[in-house]
Amino acid sequence: MALPPSSKYLQRAGDPVDEVERESITSRLNGAFADGRITHDEYAHAMDVVYDARTLGDLVPVVERLPAAATSVPAIVEQSGPPAGKVTTTRDLVPLAIGAGVVGVTLTAVLLLLVVLLFL
Repeated sequence: MALPPSSKYLQRAGDPVDEVERESITSRLNGAFADGRITHDEYAHAMDVVYDARTLGDLVPVVERLPAAATSVPAIVEQSGPPAGKVTTTRDLVPLAIGAGVVGVTLTAVLLLLVVLLFL
């Protein structure tokens, strides 16, 4: 796959390759080889190019042939839940409402008792 003209490998072809860039490409190559997306010969050749490269432009042949990263499902998508479009069951809020009512009545009774005791 040809790189877009805006690619840093084309725009800054003369810039030196830093270790972070080298490790990033190496990691992608390792993943592609482990997933079977490239052969051993392709992997070995690409690794030779990566570690012989002096400039970003030297990496163009490797980056152009590097397969797209394997797609992984984000953790939030893997979380279980109802299928899309299915309505979940409603929660039974009756016990919560009864509990809130009991607490409210109790607090009101305590306040009335305090008012009576203070003013008598």
